[in-house]
Amino acid sequence: MFDVGTAYLAAAGALLLVALGVGARALVRIFREARERSRKRREGELERYTKDPVYDRDPADPEADGAARSTCPQCGAENAAGFCYCRECAAPLGPN
Repeated sequence: MFDVGTAYLAAAGALLLVALGVGARALVRIFREARERSRKRREGELERYTKDPVYDRDPADPEADGAARSTCPQCGAENAAGFCYCRECAAPLGPN
């Protein structure tokens, strides 16, 4: 007769195989794109670091955003001016 447990295992197995197939194709595309970008960098067609198009800043220079910084009075860590609490010790930074 029809066993529900066997049908469940067959359906779960089929879904797993489909997910593995889709995931493998995506990973192959990512690998090929990374290999192509690496080749372009080696040949000088692509700069090593380029501006981030979303934030228009250089990812190699984290301080290049030009934002004011505030120093934590408790631990001395540098924080962005908009922070209310220290990113290192979670102490209140005071009014900004």
